[in-house]
Amino acid sequence: MTQSNEDQRRRSVLSRALAEIRQVEVTDGPAAGSRILEVRTPTGLSLDIALDRGGDISRMNYKGHELGWHSAADMATPWPVPDTEDGLGFLRGFDGFLVTCGLDHHGVATQTDASNFKYPLRKQNHHPLHGRIMTAKAEVAEKHIDWDAVHIRIKTIARQASVFGEVLELRRVFEISLETPTVKMIDEVANMGFRPTRHGILYHFNMGYPLLDSASRLTGDEWTLRNRLDGAGAVPDDNHVEIVDAKASPADGRIGMINDSVGFGLTIGFDPKMLPATALWRAFQSGVFACGLEPQTVFDDANAGADMLQGGAKRIYKLDLLVVETA
Repeated sequence: MTQSNEDQRRRSVLSRALAEIRQVEVTDGPAAGSRILEVRTPTGLSLDIALDRGGDISRMNYKGHELGWHSAADMATPWPVPDTEDGLGFLRGFDGFLVTCGLDHHGVATQTDASNFKYPLRKQNHHPLHGRIMTAKAEVAEKHIDWDAVHIRIKTIARQASVFGEVLELRRVFEISLETPTVKMIDEVANMGFRPTRHGILYHFNMGYPLLDSASRLTGDEWTLRNRLDGAGAVPDDNHVEIVDAKASPADGRIGMINDSVGFGLTIGFDPKMLPATALWRAFQSGVFACGLEPQTVFDDANAGADMLQGGAKRIYKLDLLVVETA
């Protein structure tokens, strides 16, 4: 974009030939009724932000190529209750490029002590697989194309709340570059209540076909899990059983996936002090075929106070996504 803003506007009213944000509603299928922000940029990067799924990125596309993963759940809206099926109801709605897990739990289904809420009828917190924030309906606090700052800025707010329980708010800002295929995410998690509350977060970035295939390789100079696709690669198998490995996050906070056969890949950057662990999820069962890169906080249930967010307190997480071309 070498033209001035004025010259650009002379050629395209509101510069709509180059970039656009549209809020739409799906009218058919399992996702019927869901609100989507469709974002298109001049770089060839486009994404869908699912407002009824916590403000996550349901689809990410670069020059016609999918980067993310799509499941048979097909973005079911509303997300089926995650507490069902012994806490595995999450799987009835699991779908999309980014699924944010939390905000008071992000692991397997479990129970934890609830005495911090001072409510006699609640002895235990019941946590479904990966928590609940991904099922929340987000509001749009801001959305605009800023040609002077050369980015699209979107802010969403989603809340996970219960009476006599947690009241946690996820305030998310997207800054999507108009010059490079880059997305910056800034998440602020705030305890809006007055009792200390468990808090943790996991970013479930899900890669799917065609980025994920036999030629795919993991990247990250300091990531100890980067060799887990080497040799065997990613190949669908009817009998594959998911594998999850978790290690300390790389010191430089850089992980990613490249597929030279399609000529592009994705790198993810984050602060390893805020997200000190990273998991690698390989689910190559035929018809599922996904690979998750998962920077996350670490819960210490043996020392519950370490995971508490005090009333009025907040934490900030920053991540950046960059599409890279290899051909």
